[in-house]
Amino acid sequence: MRKLNGVTSFMVLGVMFILIVLGLGLASITGNTMLRSNKENRALVVFQAAQAGLEYQVTEAYAALGSNNGAFVSASNDISSILNSIAPGCSATSTVEPTSDTTRAWVTCNVTYKSKTASLRSLIYEHDVSIWNNAIFAGTGAVGRAINGNVDIRGSVHILGDGEYYSDLNGNGHWDAAETFTDKNGNGVWDPGEAFVDANGDGVWTAKEPYNDTNANGVYDPPLTTTELASTLGGNAFIGNNYSGMPSTLEALVPTAPRINGVETLNTELRVKHGQVSVNGSATVGTNGVVDGGSSKGTIDGSYVNDGYTGNQGSTSVYSDNGTNSQYDLGNLGIKFPVISGIGSENYFDKTGTMFSDQETFLNSRSLTIPKTLITATTAAFSYGPDAYGNSISFVPETKTTPAVLNVNGIVKVNGSLQIGASKETIRYTGNGTLYATSDINISANFLPRSDKVFPTTTTVGLLAKRNIGLATGSGDSQLSMAGAFYAQGKIISAKQNQIAGTFVANFFDMGTNVPNIYQVPALVHNMPPGMPGDKNYYTLKIKSWRERQ
Repeated sequence: MRKLNGVTSFMVLGVMFILIVLGLGLASITGNTMLRSNKENRALVVFQAAQAGLEYQVTEAYAALGSNNGAFVSASNDISSILNSIAPGCSATSTVEPTSDTTRAWVTCNVTYKSKTASLRSLIYEHDVSIWNNAIFAGTGAVGRAINGNVDIRGSVHILGDGEYYSDLNGNGHWDAAETFTDKNGNGVWDPGEAFVDANGDGVWTAKEPYNDTNANGVYDPPLTTTELASTLGGNAFIGNNYSGMPSTLEALVPTAPRINGVETLNTELRVKHGQVSVNGSATVGTNGVVDGGSSKGTIDGSYVNDGYTGNQGSTSVYSDNGTNSQYDLGNLGIKFPVISGIGSENYFDKTGTMFSDQETFLNSRSLTIPKTLITATTAAFSYGPDAYGNSISFVPETKTTPAVLNVNGIVKVNGSLQIGASKETIRYTGNGTLYATSDINISANFLPRSDKVFPTTTTVGLLAKRNIGLATGSGDSQLSMAGAFYAQGKIISAKQNQIAGTFVANFFDMGTNVPNIYQVPALVHNMPPGMPGDKNYYTLKIKSWRERQ
């Protein structure tokens, strides 16, 4: 019996030993698992915090573009408190390091949390897509197209094709013409009880909804459709990405074109929100050929056209870095054509933050009105201002040895139409100002910076017409050279073989058949003449790379 009890005791001790060993093993496994889990959890938290910090710093850098003329600026910040809710007690820093091209920057975030560290970095770049950062910005479009003619455009083109602004009185999302009715009493208006055609099926007679007739053609121009043409490019028409072939005398009066890795580029992009682009004959958008031995870029940077291409060449003659299938990409920014008055106009804020009901009200109350409606090279000398707002204008006529010089500062207003120059004349300008006409502006002379000035960095001029602008449209006008910022609420006509540096902003364009040139000046968007419509900055942001640093 004692022997049996000894065997039993031995067996119990053996089982207990095995259980203890198993328990210790399980405890070790559990402990290691918990340690590993804790370590992985800390690694996950610190990574999430670094990612959040990176996104925060990218957002801050993007928000600061407007106050830094579109450039990224160096920054180094302690953002520990900002990330405390994600990683309590963490230590976190973020930096912005612009490259030599300040439209690009490296953004880095470093976070340490409970002895774990994560570092993330992105290369970001911005692109200024403001209205005035184009060679041509078109609003409405008319008779099925916004740009018509045989024209050589160097720089970006942005066409909205949105149609004329109107008051949607019945809230159905489109403009309604007056429904036809039987005018029994012949008074020219619908009276209750008179029969009418209920075109929209709402059971009541619908009057014509008011609209802003920006082209003064007497009819409402709707948004362009997928079968209408936003632009017609034929003959030798071209949209290019460089200054190749630009007259040297004009090129000397503007800043040199930007270069990326030694290659000249205007960062040309083509955007069309509504309507097709018709490409015909030898016309091309960009080129696949070598330009200036490779020192100038041939292809355009991007094409963003909702309704595609047509014409006998169509997309086959479009050479863009992103191909030809990308859709309009700026719908989220809410870019609209800037009308200065009437339906569609918006409140205007001047540089002091003072609000005006619309931009026309601002222009009328803050400009210097002069009696001059004709300024030619031989006009007698005159001077007006400065007024209480610093607006002034003076003119010295040409002599046998010196050209005529117009000096404009601030905003100078002309009631009615303004005619600048006569055929074969040259007028030089200085100052930083805008000429505003309540009707049309017509220019029949070369209109350029004084020879010691550069547009738009040391002198700049804006031409602002409530109606239309005509360039070399007068009898006897020949090909002209000009530099400026040109805005017409109606139409811009550029005839002959004009050579123009700057930007056209208008609802409609007519470029004729003689291949006029318009060369975008990238510096203009950050050196705008005062009071020009649409001088608000818009930027896009792209993340070119993202990586975790070890």
